[in-house]
Amino acid sequence: MMPKRSLKTRFLQLRVITVLFALLFLHAVITFFSSYGIYNYSHLPADVIETQLYKRTVPNLRLDGSKPKCNYVEVLQSTATVNNWEVQDKLDDFSAIGVENGAYIPEECNPQFSVAIIVPYRKRQQQLDIFLQYIHKFMRKQNIHYRIYLVEQQNEGPFNRGFLLNVGARAAIRDKFPCLILHDVDLLPLDESNLYACANEPRHLSASIDKFRFVLPYKTIVGGVLAITADQFVAVNGFSNRFDGWGGEDDDFSWRLSSHKLEVVRFPREMSRYTMLRHRQEDRNPKRERIMKENRQRGNTDGLSTLPFSVGTVSTHRLYTLVAVS
Repeated sequence: MMPKRSLKTRFLQLRVITVLFALLFLHAVITFFSSYGIYNYSHLPADVIETQLYKRTVPNLRLDGSKPKCNYVEVLQSTATVNNWEVQDKLDDFSAIGVENGAYIPEECNPQFSVAIIVPYRKRQQQLDIFLQYIHKFMRKQNIHYRIYLVEQQNEGPFNRGFLLNVGARAAIRDKFPCLILHDVDLLPLDESNLYACANEPRHLSASIDKFRFVLPYKTIVGGVLAITADQFVAVNGFSNRFDGWGGEDDDFSWRLSSHKLEVVRFPREMSRYTMLRHRQEDRNPKRERIMKENRQRGNTDGLSTLPFSVGTVSTHRLYTLVAVS
């Protein structure tokens, strides 16, 4: 007859089993997080960024010969950042001084960049109020000539982000802006070194978002905030207009860029952090996979060039230029 195990032996066995389960669980967690997203993604080295910037201004921008060129080294080398939980506190002292029709021109120096910030939008007033105040405060520190185009879908049909971006881009290109920044209304930059300017290649700005644990979800992503020159946007024919509902238009646009031999670049992670404002998710587009496949077969014939001629009514407001789409 086998002797009964002592309480001490049973306790030690239980401890061993518990430790083993804990180690297995920890291994599973580490495996999951290491396989989801790219922490150390490929990016432009900090010391070459300035040489890769696309320095252009609108042709009719008035420059003062008595003023120096704006210098952007200090911006690029800034280590100042905002914690995502502090965003609301940064809006208490907002002032619209210097902003007209959503545009701002530095007063103490001549800017070397003109950028159009194009924001597709519908029925997110609370987010819009935060975004406009925050982004104007952020941008005015950068000594850049910029203008915000709010492209509002004013009907009740499925939200079509790609179509709205095309409409906004066309308005900005008509105004001779050489650089387009395609910007979701729910994203706010946290790092002052995140210079809002185009690079020589399309530049994905929002590479590190708190919702995704500050890692890049996948290599080819271009959604959120993307800077692209007007010439490049025209060359790829903008976005497809076929994506009604959430999802698909960004991955389709990424394919358009790669098919035109345009390589997407990024800044280092510590210069690319964003916080995402909470919101209800738009309804998913159940046809997005099929549309992407069809677009690859057809090429990029659908897009900026197939917009209705008269779509988009432009009006001006203090903090933005409204492009209404019905």
